Amino acid sequence: MRNILKSLLCVAFTVLITGCATITSTSYDTLDGVKLNGADGKPSEVVFIESTGFYILWAVPLFSGDIRWNSEKKNIEGGVSFFKDNISLTNLQNAIANYADSRNCNLVDVIYNDTNASYAEASATGLIGALFGSSTINVSAVLVPKNSGKEGK
Repeated sequence: MRNILKSLLCVAFTVLITGCATITSTSYDTLDGVKLNGADGKPSEVVFIESTGFYILWAVPLFSGDIRWNSEKKNIEGGVSFFKDNISLTNLQNAIANYADSRNCNLVDVIYNDTNASYAEASATGLIGALFGSSTINVSAVLVPKNSGKEGK
């Protein structure tokens, strides 16, 4: 039982260190020379945001990522919330749309992904793992400047 508790604490510590909220963006103009089918202008940036929550019995939130748009700083912010379920596609969509607006860009090639995981296995520790689950939502998009397709017209 002591080993199981140590394992669970180790997993929880690792998740907290690595984070439940991920915000990744390529540097501006990384996509120079790349053409995106269906886009009027040249792509300038790829943005990826992800939020993960961990639950007991799929109903009681232990902790979750908290991604929100900060209108004062004009940036996406992420953090961790304990005992709250902040996994929301609405929050992620709002954050990525506001991020694009702040850079005077349109969102193209937007991809949504929603996954769930269980930690059950066919072993004694797997029975404890069956009590826990996680949910992850992520959104990625390519940003195209609003005026880039109108140059030279």
